[in-house]
Amino acid sequence: MYKQMTNNVLLGLLAGLTFPALAAYAQDEEPVSDDSVTNCISVRSIRTTDIIDDRNVLFYMRGDVVYHNILSRRCPGLAREDRFSYRTAASRLCDIDSINVLHSDARGMRTGTACGLGKFIKITREDAQALKDGPTENPPPKPLPMPEPEKIGTESDPEQ
Repeated sequence: MYKQMTNNVLLGLLAGLTFPALAAYAQDEEPVSDDSVTNCISVRSIRTTDIIDDRNVLFYMRGDVVYHNILSRRCPGLAREDRFSYRTAASRLCDIDSINVLHSDARGMRTGTACGLGKFIKITREDAQALKDGPTENPPPKPLPMPEPEKIGTESDPEQ
């Protein structure tokens, strides 16, 4: 009897934990299954990196794969220093990890600001090159509207 009661209690606990999670999942949108976005990349597969600006980093991988990482927020000094370091416990760099800007001074290299990584988005080499090149043409100028000549100086003038 004790064994059956223990099993019933365990089943009740399991159901109590599972059903709310299933209900919450059912209310959310369907999970996105997209092979172009991943949470982690293999550190061993990274061949080189390219810093676009203080918020965008390209990871060039083995097998002609490029990942674009948009940092969780702006990382001061990243583009200026053009180098960073990272430390992982496993052999994977993930969106929960951070990179550190590397600064060079008279004493050598030192780590600076820690910046959180975002998701890794697989892009083509052409897209990576376009990101590196930046905008190809400036937006057309938009002249400011000029006031009508007769309206200039007709505002309430305190001298009149």
